[in-house]
Amino acid sequence: MVNEELLKAAYHLVCLLDKQADNLLPQEIVDVVKLHGKLAVGSALIPVPGADVAAGAANIWAMYIRINGKTGLEFKENVMKTIGSGVATNLVGYVAMSGVASAMKFIPGIGSVGGALIMSASLYAVTLASGYVYLKALCALAERKGANISGEDLKSAIDELLAKKDVIKDFINQAKKEYKSQ
Repeated sequence: MVNEELLKAAYHLVCLLDKQADNLLPQEIVDVVKLHGKLAVGSALIPVPGADVAAGAANIWAMYIRINGKTGLEFKENVMKTIGSGVATNLVGYVAMSGVASAMKFIPGIGSVGGALIMSASLYAVTLASGYVYLKALCALAERKGANISGEDLKSAIDELLAKKDVIKDFINQAKKEYKSQ
């Protein structure tokens, strides 16, 4: 289900931005999101509490930049950092286990291992949900404004999507199930 939702959003965005000529682009965008989901699992392995969460947020920011590169959208770096950290901060609230898992890493040995195991599914799910929210926000803006999207418009559209808590929570739960089944 998660992969289908990402692909639908990516396809919709590509069509709205008039990039239909490249039929592979929607899958390439989904592949970027999925790759960063896997990288998020790697950031959960960082043994330093707090550094793991920071690495996860930086990973989300990098994912947005790569999506922009695929679609030809350009935003200033500071806008991307603000949006990336804002989305990650909002979504971490859905998976409070990330904070608990990160704190577990203060316990040498078993705490580090246990924290990383618990945190990996959460960071994976948050990263996929961040990609989904970002794609949906870009779609909403492209429908209204075409390719002339400003950073402020994007931030507003993301805030609007994050307000739909039940949709986001369902997506995160599906992403966690997908992670656990792998």
